[in-house]
Amino acid sequence: MAALFMLALLLWPLSSDAAGKKVFLHLKTGITQDDNQMCVAFNIALAAVQAGDQVEMFFDAAAVFDLQNASAEGASSTSQPASQPTTSDKRAYNLRYELPDKLKAILSAQFGIPKAQLPQDYYEYLQMLKDKGVEVTFNGAMAHLVSLSDSVKGKEKLADIATPLDLREVVQHREQAAVYFVY
Repeated sequence: MAALFMLALLLWPLSSDAAGKKVFLHLKTGITQDDNQMCVAFNIALAAVQAGDQVEMFFDAAAVFDLQNASAEGASSTSQPASQPTTSDKRAYNLRYELPDKLKAILSAQFGIPKAQLPQDYYEYLQMLKDKGVEVTFNGAMAHLVSLSDSVKGKEKLADIATPLDLREVVQHREQAAVYFVY
């Protein structure tokens, strides 16, 4: 995982004119399928924000399930989250996996954030990114198709942290981005 993070940072645009550009991170692989891809996407989002870029994290395909809240029927995962939610918890259930200590050390060294101030799990990480200005969106058509919402613009069984996009909006957001990553 650390190797993927370092490789992604090496591929990051190095010129000063890259700062301030819109970065679109397209997350299509769920954390329960392959947590490495999700981890790298979150880390690149942090690197881009720290570089002064405008970042959007777009949850699509299997990654939409990572935004499912604990109150949704059948909310579960293949591994054990860091904390067990109650059914009234509206946070994303699958993103409750703890950040590894080694990753915290890497992030602390790279970005000068004290380890004690780093998030404990991926939901807290996503919240931290959102607090830093990252736009968090998801494919509303996909969420509706798999019954996580009652409409394309709904989010009844999804965490409040993200905003649904219809298909036209997905294309618009992608077209507005200067930098595109897919995970």
